[in-house]
Order: sequence, then structure tokens, then C-alpha cells
Amino acid sequence: MKKSIFILLLISGLVLSCGTGPKPPEASSKPDQELPSTPYEAKDNAEEAAAVSGGKPVEKVFDPNSISEEVYRTAKSEITVTIFELNWIIKARDYKAWVSHLADSYFSEISSREFLDERTEDLYRRDQIVAKNLGRDPNLVEKRILRTPMDYFNYVVVPSRANDSLDDISFLSEDRVRAYTIDERRGQRLVLYDLASINNKWLIVN
Repeated sequence: MKKSIFILLLISGLVLSCGTGPKPPEASSKPDQELPSTPYEAKDNAEEAAAVSGGKPVEKVFDPNSISEEVYRTAKSEITVTIFELNWIIKARDYKAWVSHLADSYFSEISSREFLDERTEDLYRRDQIVAKNLGRDPNLVEKRILRTPMDYFNYVVVPSRANDSLDDISFLSEDRVRAYTIDERRGQRLVLYDLASINNKWLIVN
């Protein structure tokens, strides 16, 4: 009997000793070292950077020195002919032919109410200056209202652009050029037109 009781006590002690063993250390809530970004995180970072920059690709800056001498001479020769044609068209007051030398974007600009209103005020100030230089009362000058692109052509372009001469050009991009004339009295280079090569034709652009 005593032997049976001893065996039961021994088994109970072993069971209790197993249940009260040391607990494993708890995992830390903060890793000791940050893990490298996953490909998904890298993608998110790239998208975030694109969002900050507006999502627009970086435009390549045009270098005027990339234009060869041959391209420059060809363009200048072609634009000289274009301006010669424009002079004759303007002298003849041929509105339709003049419009055919305008890019669509430029025609839209000169058709806008804002543009025509601004040119109306410019024309009025010019007429007042002319009247004053002629000894007339500038306050009596009648304001000519520009309502259409044809009005702009007749009242602004025709009186001032019939005798243009091309002296120089500069490339603004591979297919866009600024044409200049030289004012010898003032020694200044004045802008005649901005032109773009569209369908193998030089057209006036804004």
C-alpha cells in the first residue's frame, strides 16, 4: 500500500514540474533592424515621386547648337520666301491668303474676344499718338473697334507689316523658328514672327 502511494506521489511531482517550466521570451514588438523594401514598396515610392512632380516626364531641353549650318541656311532661305509672300499678300489686302499662312492655334488666338479687345486699345492709343504728333486733339480720335480677325488684319496688320525684311532667325525648337529684322537706326533686333514648320510649310504661330 505504501509503495502504491509513493508511486502516485512521484508521478504527480513529475507532472507539476513539466507544467511550471520557464516560459519562452516574448517576441519584441519592434524589430532590431528594418527589413529592406519589397518590390511593391519600391513601386509605391516611385509612384509617389511621380505624383509629387505632377506625373509629367522630364522634357528634354532643346539646344540651338544642335542645328547644323545647312539646316539653318535652308530654313532661313525658306522663311525669306515666306515673308516676301506675306508682304505681297498684305499689300494686296488679301485676307484669305493671309489666313492660309497662319497656324490653327494662332488663328484661334486672334479670334478671341480678349485678343481683339487688347488690340483695340493698342490701336486707339496709337491713333491718339499719331493725332497728337499731327497737332490734333487726341481726345477727339474715334476708337476703332476690332470685332473679327479680318478687322485685325485690315486695321493693324496691313498698315504695319507690308514691308518686312528678314535679317536673322533663331531656332526655338527643331521645327519652330523666330524671325527677326534689324532696326538700323536703333541698332535693335526686332521680332517679326514666330513660325513653325507644319506639313512642310512655315506658318505663323503664337
